[in-house]
Amino acid sequence: MGIASTASAEVRTTSEVSARQAFEQWEAVVADAVLPSIIEPIGNGQDWHGKLRCTQLDRSSLTLMTSSAQRVVRTKRQLDQAAGDFLLVNIVVEGANWTEQGGRLIEGGAGTIAFYDSARPIESRTTENAVSTIVRAPLGAVLDYSGLQRDELPIAKALPVTGAMGVVADFFRGMAGLGADETGRAADVLEAQVTSMLSSALLLANGQSSPAPADSVFTRQQVLAVLRRRYTDPDLTVDEVAHACLVSRRTLYRVCEEIGGPAALVRQMRVEHARRLLRADPQRPLSAIAAASGFATDRHFYRAFRQETGVTPGQFRSQLDAGTRCR
Repeated sequence: MGIASTASAEVRTTSEVSARQAFEQWEAVVADAVLPSIIEPIGNGQDWHGKLRCTQLDRSSLTLMTSSAQRVVRTKRQLDQAAGDFLLVNIVVEGANWTEQGGRLIEGGAGTIAFYDSARPIESRTTENAVSTIVRAPLGAVLDYSGLQRDELPIAKALPVTGAMGVVADFFRGMAGLGADETGRAADVLEAQVTSMLSSALLLANGQSSPAPADSVFTRQQVLAVLRRRYTDPDLTVDEVAHACLVSRRTLYRVCEEIGGPAALVRQMRVEHARRLLRADPQRPLSAIAAASGFATDRHFYRAFRQETGVTPGQFRSQLDAGTRCR
């Protein structure tokens, strides 16, 4: 079983807690959750607050952080005393930050992802009430899995969390937000997939193909995300899905083989969508429902619907009219 623990912390200035005391507490909290850093408020710091929730795994961590405007610096002393090198990933949910590393200064707004090397000097500034999901993983393991050299890392580049990269961001945002009672059960899956997910993200950022095996969580989620966006397109092809996921046709079929292949999965999605439309609008013509669900012809619609449900669309509608729900 994987080992996981979840902890939350909140720090704010009050009449009893000075700005200096608050930041000493906050630095200690961030050091445990992410990495030791020097942190100071942007502004007078008299009405400052910070809050985070961290899930610690065997070798990696995920932190959901929000705070008043702050400046974070990794000093040379802290770099020299570091116990190991990590890949840091910042997924900006709200607000923005300006981060400098390796001679690059980037602005990461909401809906972006950026990668950093913990062994290099780094300085970051955030806006008021910025919210980020921060992932920390052993750098060596990620490099080994991806096949990248350290100087090939896409360091300090703000990338939009769209398409395949959005799958990675959604995965980590979702896991960082899990309740404490769910974290332990997810630990095995998460710890096993952190390295492959991050490796895939780095290669995507470099414009290369993902190294993730066909049975990885990343590849399955990637395929499902593309199909959910495109299943109502009657012109969708297997080649287009494979291209969008940066995998081969063979890999795509392996991912979907348990349910009969990608075509079967698309058919299931389209029929389920048609069932929802039939329930929502009993008077809508069946031909309109077929088109809205992604079927190229009425004949394809009738055949697929009967194959998945055992009844025709018209029979399904009649059952609804009679007060019976087809499960």
